[in-house]
Amino acid sequence: MTSLLDDFLSGDPSRVLHATWETIASRDTAVLRPLVRAASRIRRATDGLDLGGIIYANRGHLEHALDKLAQFGAGECWCAGYVGILTFDPRKEEAVAHVRIVSTSEPGWSMTYECECVVCGLTFDVEQGDYHFMWWRWVPRGAIRPLPRR
Repeated sequence: MTSLLDDFLSGDPSRVLHATWETIASRDTAVLRPLVRAASRIRRATDGLDLGGIIYANRGHLEHALDKLAQFGAGECWCAGYVGILTFDPRKEEAVAHVRIVSTSEPGWSMTYECECVVCGLTFDVEQGDYHFMWWRWVPRGAIRPLPRR
């Protein structure tokens, strides 16, 4: 089995995307620490790589994964990763105990959620929308907070 770093450095778009999604989803410090240290190598190895994407350019997901590594390296709470990407479904985040849904608007294609991070307590207004795919825009009420001491 290859490491995520190997996947990022491979030059193979499918492996880079696999590593991207694994990084975005991970809260495992043992997995993320080596990637933080190698972020500049990852950026150089993936610069100019065509990652495709039909509705949304996959390059944006890679940039989000690199942003997550920077945020983790700076000690920001995991919830910092919700901002700037449209793929975090509040219901799935609640199901894995990452957030608590405080309230919702009436159910439908377009609705809103109020969510609270279970790690730092920061509250987010989350807008759900649908165009060619279902998406969620997370807007923090206040500044992103640090992770508790690791």
